[in-house]
Amino acid sequence: MPKPDAARTATQPAAKSKDLAGFAVGDAVMHPAHGVGRVTGESTATVGGETLELVHFAFGEGRLLLRVPRAKVSVNGIRRLAGGALIGEALDVLTTTPRGAVRGITWARRAAELQAKLNSGDPRKVAEVLRDLGRNVNNPERSFSERQIFEAALERLAVEIAAVENITRDEAVGKIAQRIPVAPTPVAAAA
Repeated sequence: MPKPDAARTATQPAAKSKDLAGFAVGDAVMHPAHGVGRVTGESTATVGGETLELVHFAFGEGRLLLRVPRAKVSVNGIRRLAGGALIGEALDVLTTTPRGAVRGITWARRAAELQAKLNSGDPRKVAEVLRDLGRNVNNPERSFSERQIFEAALERLAVEIAAVENITRDEAVGKIAQRIPVAPTPVAAAA
């Protein structure tokens, strides 16, 4: 007879329900850190003697599968895709004046602030990150971490725009590029 283990999880299909924490199977969702995904189903699991109802999400073309307790879906920042008006506001943010680096603030602290905006899941805050870092996009002396944050923000905003407007990711990047530079210009070859 096997010993009961508090850390062991037994997963079994749950009964069909119409409400998966406010979503239905197939709904497109946005996770603040993982981007656009889909609701794929539900199940129950017993963890430490407690039964949890789990909602299943797939992100990144199915490469990342999350099972989130139904009660924790909104706490984890998983939400429906932004509407057209919110995407319009995010695109408008790109045309506003960039916030420069405040004197006396180290890059590490500024990077943490930018990363917090990026992980907020709010497309307007992600657009602020793009706007603020976009002025340095063609600077060859830009730091590696600055480039990483910029590219992550570009990817998150472009993927959400593409999903909301039913266009390709490249077309969404084009919409963003109309407002700010998104890629470094090629360095001219030495003659």
